[in-house]
Amino acid sequence: MSDDDRRAGVALELRHAASALAAAHLLREAGLYNDALSRLYYALFRTMTALLLTEGVEARRHRSLPGLLGTKFAASGLLGASDIALVSRSATYRDLADYERTWEATLSVADAALQEIEPMMARVRAHLVAEGWTES
Repeated sequence: MSDDDRRAGVALELRHAASALAAAHLLREAGLYNDALSRLYYALFRTMTALLLTEGVEARRHRSLPGLLGTKFAASGLLGASDIALVSRSATYRDLADYERTWEATLSVADAALQEIEPMMARVRAHLVAEGWTES
């Protein structure tokens, strides 16, 4: 994969991430907390996929994402253990929200997830801009 291909992939993933994040906010405002958590997970997943593309890596399965991030970015200091744990926790919320019939997210769960995930997404996006992978 060429650098131009990776840059195009990063830009596409970040556009999808922004769309999913906007949807998460709208769903949260509508009181659809399970759906908000699901879209929030995909916003984070797309952001982290963009980050992995800078290394020429693509996650083949959702559950492989935390391990790949730890392998590629923990040593650099960009992502810490708490960040990797947040990615895993977000996936668990998505699984509960989408597949667990009896689980219902609350406003406090949705707000806590947004408060944790948005700053990490912003930090990764800022890193991608600083490293020249995307313009904004």
